[in-house]
Amino acid sequence: MKEVEFVSETATGYIEEKTISEMFFKSKGRLNRLRYFKRRVVLGILLYVFIYLGYRVLGYEYGQDNFYAATYNTIVSLLFIIPTYFLNVRRLQDMNRGKTLAVVYAILTSIMAFMDFTGVNYMLYIALTFVTIVFMLSGYMLVVPGTQGKNRYGASPI
Repeated sequence: MKEVEFVSETATGYIEEKTISEMFFKSKGRLNRLRYFKRRVVLGILLYVFIYLGYRVLGYEYGQDNFYAATYNTIVSLLFIIPTYFLNVRRLQDMNRGKTLAVVYAILTSIMAFMDFTGVNYMLYIALTFVTIVFMLSGYMLVVPGTQGKNRYGASPI
């Protein structure tokens, strides 16, 4: 029986993403630490730009109770969870892990998005933010290297 080989653009079998859809909305394959970091930075900047512009349009000022600003913030934050989820899945696949932690991260960030809308205790919000950032970004996703060579999710992205 003949083995099927990867069709690729590189000698290693890794196919480079070229479109926005492939970069941010694809769940198959692997994503190394540098590409993951760059794409998370882009998403973070876009998120804050959208929230800042929305707040300016809605006339929100810090410290105000504004239902429309809170609703806008929740919707925008929830929309940005989708590409972040896909990036996390691919980063975990690079480490030869399943997507369980990506699901946990999506749930935590969804809860945090609704906290702003419901006006929940800020200390709880800060604690969840700290756990999410330390656990997912600095503590795990950006520090642990991917597996060397091919793994069950595809060719090495390096």
